Amino acid sequence: MTQLYKLTGQMAELAAMCETDDESLIQAIQDTMAGIQGEFEDKADNIVMLRRNLEGDIGAIDAEMARLAELKRIKSNSVTEITEYLRRNMDAANIKSIKRPLFTISLVSGKEKVIVDNEQALPDEMTTVATKIVPDKNAIAAKLKADREHNIAVKKRMDAGEDCEHELIPEPAWAHLERGESSIRIK
Repeated sequence: MTQLYKLTGQMAELAAMCETDDESLIQAIQDTMAGIQGEFEDKADNIVMLRRNLEGDIGAIDAEMARLAELKRIKSNSVTEITEYLRRNMDAANIKSIKRPLFTISLVSGKEKVIVDNEQALPDEMTTVATKIVPDKNAIAAKLKADREHNIAVKKRMDAGEDCEHELIPEPAWAHLERGESSIRIK
């Protein structure tokens, strides 16, 4: 079977050849294009089937990742529980250190930490202010689209002979619109 990009190239070449007055040649080109289109559709069908197989693999991988994440959570909890079990018993027995050939276990006093009981009652010198500025992309898109539509309308008026160039809104240097890549939708 021919590769998809070669079929696309053949279709483009045939479409360019259609600009002739010879009816029999046009009919032959259209028949050839119909055959190529059928091959193209078969290739597209195979690509969609491959895509579905890959999507199934992704689902299986996601399930395995969830299973491994749960196993990791269980093992982490076990580590925490047995460490806490050892700490409680060393503390209760007043044992501060255990020296073994491979390692030493030490019971260390906990670090002091601040517990804030009422944030509103804190003096100003005991607080910091954090500000985060984030672009509002929806508002920016709306502004850029509105400016573009305005400029299109002004340019139409200018093409009709009206002197309104001063009404054009300059494109801002701080943002612009870009069209993303086209996508495939399969229903």
